[in-house]
Amino acid sequence: MNGPFPAGKCDLKIFKEDGLKAILTAKKKMSIADGGYAGSDHIHHCSTPNIHDSRPVRRFKARALKRHEKFNGLIKNFHSVDCRFRHSIDKSKSVFEAICVICQYQIETDKPLYHVLVEDVLLEDELE
Repeated sequence: MNGPFPAGKCDLKIFKEDGLKAILTAKKKMSIADGGYAGSDHIHHCSTPNIHDSRPVRRFKARALKRHEKFNGLIKNFHSVDCRFRHSIDKSKSVFEAICVICQYQIETDKPLYHVLVEDVLLEDELE
């Protein structure tokens, strides 16, 4: 979680200027991102869909992105994040963090998200 940020602020700008890129660099980690992050500025920070990916890698990246969108959908079940929030920015941050904790608890107890790496992806990789 990073933010909150004003509505309409581009997520690519948030990535570059507001901490995530620096965190990934410090931890020597990469993220999986959609095509909007493709380009030389982010090549060492974001793995995006590209023509050089094998079929299993393409499927893995697609599943990872879909899983993230599924989590976003869980968050949007709470109406405080899908409509205008009329309180302070600090309260907005606290509410969002609480919602994320509740969603994480739901995932761990009764509503698990699907696995990103599945057996057939591994098998396809071995066959190629």
